[in-house]
Amino acid sequence: MKSILNNKFVAWLIAILIIANVATLVFFWVGHIKNQRDNSPKEFLAKKLNFNEIQKNAYFDLAKAHNENAKIIRDQIKINKDHFFQLLKSDTVIDSSRNNAALQVSLSIQSLDILTFEHFKKVRALCTKEQKPIFDELIQKMVNSVNNPQRGFQPSIKEDTRH
Repeated sequence: MKSILNNKFVAWLIAILIIANVATLVFFWVGHIKNQRDNSPKEFLAKKLNFNEIQKNAYFDLAKAHNENAKIIRDQIKINKDHFFQLLKSDTVIDSSRNNAALQVSLSIQSLDILTFEHFKKVRALCTKEQKPIFDELIQKMVNSVNNPQRGFQPSIKEDTRH
């Protein structure tokens, strides 16, 4: 009889521990997703520029459209790079084929850069006269970080709040 009670107790204990582990994992997973959303570059820029609700909504719509279009171009870049590096499988590669494949990669990267430029031009147009200098400074920091990856620019809402 004591053995049966012991087994039930152990079974309940194991069940409670499993439930506690699952609840902990869900808690951390939900917290991680919320933290990622709250610290996204989109949220960072909206907070740093102190966008009002109308500006924020317009900006988030622009960002959504930009991300959708950028994904299409990034997929094309991947295809073009795959094609370019497939040429390595051949023992003899004609210079014109290599150059054409490299050009296709460059053109797709160029179209992504232009799309991004136009996106930020639209975002800047949402800014007030007071917000534009802050926007210009933030964009310059981002450009500098891309050109100097050792230093990097990791946007965070928690960083310097002088503005």
